[in-house]
Amino acid sequence: MPEISTLQNVPLFAGLSTSQLEKLKPLLKPVKYKQGSYIIKENTFGDQMYLLAEGCVHVTKDLVKGFDEDHASTEKVLATLCANVLPTFGENGVLGHASRTANIIAQKDSLLYTLSKADFENYAAADYQAAYIIMTNIAKKLSENLFATDANLVKMATALYIAVQQ
Repeated sequence: MPEISTLQNVPLFAGLSTSQLEKLKPLLKPVKYKQGSYIIKENTFGDQMYLLAEGCVHVTKDLVKGFDEDHASTEKVLATLCANVLPTFGENGVLGHASRTANIIAQKDSLLYTLSKADFENYAAADYQAAYIIMTNIAKKLSENLFATDANLVKMATALYIAVQQ
C-alpha cells in the first residue's frame, strides 16, 4: 500500500484530507509489470485506473486505422510518464464504459496501484466531498489532455496540408 505522504503528492488526489486518503489507501491494489508489458491496450475495455508508483511507461497510439499494417510500425509514442510525478491514467475505467483511447506500455519494470470502478463507486458513495474533489481533478486532467490533443491535431493537419501541396 502506498504511504499517505505519497498519496498527498498525487495530482488526482490533490485537495483530499488525510482522513479521506486513509480511507482510499486500502482500495489501491499493487500490481507489477515487466518492461515491455502492455498495461492498457487501445480500444479495449477496463474497469480500473492506475497510479504509477515506480518506473516509467509509454503512452502510445496506433495512428493508422483500417489497414493491415504491422501495429509496431504505425504506433507512435505520445508521452512518457515516470513515477517521480506520480501520474495516473486510465481514469475512463472508473468513469464509464468507454473503450481505452491509448496503449500504456511499461518502459521499464514498474509498480502501479489500481483503483477499480466498484471500489471507487463505493468510496464516492460514502464520501461525496472526496468524490467531488477527485472528479474535479479528473475533469481538469481530461480538459488538459483534450487541449493538448487538439493542438497536436492542428500540427498533424498542417503537416499533411504541406505534404499534399508539394
